[in-house]
Amino acid sequence: MQEITLLTTIAGAFIVLIVSPGPNFLVITQIAVNQSRMQGIYAGLGVATGSITWATLAATGLGFAFSQLPHLQPVLQFVGGAYLGYIGVNMLRNAGNQPATRELDRLRLYTPGRAYRFGLMTNLTNPKALAFYTSIFTTVTTPGLPQWVRLAGVAIIAALAISWFALLATLFSIPHIQNGYRRAKKSIDITTGIVMTGFGLRMLAGLLPAHLLG
Repeated sequence: MQEITLLTTIAGAFIVLIVSPGPNFLVITQIAVNQSRMQGIYAGLGVATGSITWATLAATGLGFAFSQLPHLQPVLQFVGGAYLGYIGVNMLRNAGNQPATRELDRLRLYTPGRAYRFGLMTNLTNPKALAFYTSIFTTVTTPGLPQWVRLAGVAIIAALAISWFALLATLFSIPHIQNGYRRAKKSIDITTGIVMTGFGLRMLAGLLPAHLLG
């Protein structure tokens, strides 16, 4: 019963993580709208692969790795913050422009492989994902926990991630939804840029000493 409760908690927390608007959500929907459903699905599969990677690392001792290599997490945090900030600033600069000049298009995500890699990189540098897997999901590495619980935790993450992100790309490729999106394009571009820049800055701010933030 304890194992089932743990898996249910992980699943519930992960659902909240993926349905809330963030870098992963925004990247998939914008690629699906501005390029194609297939490109959006491949980007979603890249994001899902990132989730599975984080889950696997967590289940096999991500927290232990960070404790043994204390400089690893700050490095990942810096790379993620700088990357998201770069994407956000460029989106703000190109807000309201035609799709050909948008940041995601300028990255030339016209092949499935490139869309997949962009989705993967976005998730691997996502501060929300980093916080999630280094906290809640690392509970599956508790000493004495059966191996099947760890495997089940990864399987749940994989099933939820693939299903949700593929559905998200499909929904935002529907013409009716696309038309509504394009009518609010500039506002959404600005919001997207602000959110991504905010995520990046917040992640970078976390590297500063506490007394400087006080």
